[in-house]
Amino acid sequence: MGALYLSSKLEECAIRMRDLINVFDLILQRAVFTAASTSAHPPSEFKYQPMSYFGNTFYDLKDALVVAEMQILKRLGFNVQVVLPYDTLVNYMRLLGLTTREDAVSKAWGYLNDA
Repeated sequence: MGALYLSSKLEECAIRMRDLINVFDLILQRAVFTAASTSAHPPSEFKYQPMSYFGNTFYDLKDALVVAEMQILKRLGFNVQVVLPYDTLVNYMRLLGLTTREDAVSKAWGYLNDA
Protein backbone atom coordinates (compact mmCIF):
# COMPACT_ATOMS: atom_id res chain seq x y z
CA MET A 1 0.00 0.00 0.00
CA GLY A 2 2.87 2.35 0.84
CA ALA A 3 4.63 1.62 -2.44
CA LEU A 4 1.49 2.34 -4.49
CA TYR A 5 0.86 5.56 -2.62
CA LEU A 6 4.45 6.73 -3.08
CA SER A 7 4.50 5.83 -6.76
CA SER A 8 1.27 7.74 -7.35
CA LYS A 9 2.80 10.83 -5.76
CA LEU A 10 5.56 10.78 -8.36
CA GLU A 11 3.00 11.10 -11.15
CA GLU A 12 1.12 14.18 -12.26
CA CYS A 13 -2.08 13.22 -10.44
CA ALA A 14 -1.55 11.83 -6.95
CA ILE A 15 -4.30 9.67 -5.51
CA ARG A 16 -5.97 10.48 -2.23
CA MET A 17 -4.93 8.48 0.78
CA ARG A 18 -8.54 7.70 1.60
CA ASP A 19 -9.16 6.23 -1.88
CA LEU A 20 -6.17 3.92 -1.61
CA ILE A 21 -7.21 2.77 1.87
CA ASN A 22 -10.73 2.07 0.59
CA VAL A 23 -9.39 -0.07 -2.25
CA PHE A 24 -7.13 -2.05 0.07
CA ASP A 25 -9.99 -2.49 2.53
CA LEU A 26 -12.12 -3.91 -0.28
CA ILE A 27 -9.31 -6.28 -1.32
CA LEU A 28 -8.78 -7.44 2.26
CA GLN A 29 -12.49 -8.00 2.85
CA ARG A 30 -12.75 -9.97 -0.39
CA ALA A 31 -9.74 -12.10 0.60
CA VAL A 32 -11.26 -12.84 4.02
CA PHE A 33 -14.58 -13.71 2.37
CA THR A 34 -12.89 -16.04 -0.11
CA ALA A 35 -10.88 -17.76 2.62
CA ALA A 36 -13.96 -18.14 4.84
CA SER A 37 -16.12 -19.72 2.17
CA THR A 38 -15.66 -23.47 2.31
CA SER A 39 -16.47 -26.07 -0.27
CA ALA A 40 -19.17 -27.58 2.00
CA HIS A 41 -21.19 -24.38 1.86
CA PRO A 42 -21.90 -22.78 -1.48
CA PRO A 43 -20.33 -19.31 -1.46
CA SER A 44 -22.83 -16.54 -1.03
CA GLU A 45 -22.48 -13.27 -2.85
CA PHE A 46 -19.75 -10.95 -1.60
CA LYS A 47 -21.07 -7.69 -0.18
CA TYR A 48 -18.63 -4.91 0.62
CA GLN A 49 -19.07 -3.29 4.02
CA PRO A 50 -17.45 0.18 3.92
CA MET A 51 -15.40 1.11 6.94
CA SER A 52 -16.24 4.03 9.18
CA TYR A 53 -13.96 7.01 8.58
CA PHE A 54 -14.14 7.87 12.25
CA GLY A 55 -13.30 4.37 13.51
CA ASN A 56 -9.95 3.03 14.61
CA THR A 57 -9.50 0.82 11.54
CA PHE A 58 -9.27 3.74 9.14
CA TYR A 59 -6.81 5.65 11.31
CA ASP A 60 -4.70 2.53 11.89
CA LEU A 61 -4.47 1.92 8.15
CA LYS A 62 -3.70 5.59 7.54
CA ASP A 63 -0.88 5.51 10.09
CA ALA A 64 0.47 2.28 8.59
CA LEU A 65 0.40 3.86 5.14
CA VAL A 66 2.39 6.89 6.27
CA VAL A 67 4.93 4.72 8.10
CA ALA A 68 5.34 2.45 5.07
CA GLU A 69 5.87 5.45 2.80
CA MET A 70 8.50 6.88 5.17
CA GLN A 71 10.31 3.53 5.37
CA ILE A 72 10.43 3.19 1.59
CA LEU A 73 11.71 6.74 1.18
CA LYS A 74 14.34 6.14 3.85
CA ARG A 75 15.53 2.94 2.16
CA LEU A 76 15.71 4.72 -1.21
CA GLY A 77 17.61 7.60 0.36
CA PHE A 78 14.86 9.95 -0.82
CA ASN A 79 16.14 9.47 -4.38
CA VAL A 80 12.96 9.06 -6.37
CA GLN A 81 14.06 10.69 -9.61
CA VAL A 82 13.69 8.39 -12.58
CA VAL A 83 15.38 9.10 -15.87
CA LEU A 84 13.63 7.30 -18.68
CA PRO A 85 15.84 6.15 -21.57
CA TYR A 86 14.26 8.08 -24.42
CA ASP A 87 17.62 8.48 -26.20
CA THR A 88 18.24 4.73 -25.98
CA LEU A 89 14.80 4.10 -27.48
CA VAL A 90 15.56 6.39 -30.42
CA ASN A 91 18.95 4.72 -30.96
CA TYR A 92 17.41 1.22 -30.97
CA MET A 93 14.66 2.28 -33.33
CA ARG A 94 17.29 3.63 -35.74
CA LEU A 95 19.48 0.54 -35.34
CA LEU A 96 16.57 -1.81 -36.05
CA GLY A 97 15.33 0.33 -38.94
CA LEU A 98 11.95 0.93 -37.37
CA THR A 99 11.89 4.72 -37.55
CA THR A 100 9.58 4.66 -40.57
CA ARG A 101 7.05 2.34 -38.90
CA GLU A 102 4.83 4.75 -37.06
CA ASP A 103 2.90 2.02 -35.23
CA ALA A 104 6.07 0.53 -33.72
CA VAL A 105 7.45 3.93 -32.76
CA SER A 106 4.22 5.07 -31.12
CA LYS A 107 3.83 1.79 -29.21
CA ALA A 108 7.41 1.87 -27.94
CA TRP A 109 7.10 5.53 -26.98
CA GLY A 110 3.81 4.82 -25.21
CA TYR A 111 5.33 1.92 -23.25
CA LEU A 112 8.22 4.14 -22.19
CA ASN A 113 5.84 6.90 -21.10
CA ASP A 114 3.82 4.39 -19.07
CA ALA A 115 6.99 3.20 -17.35
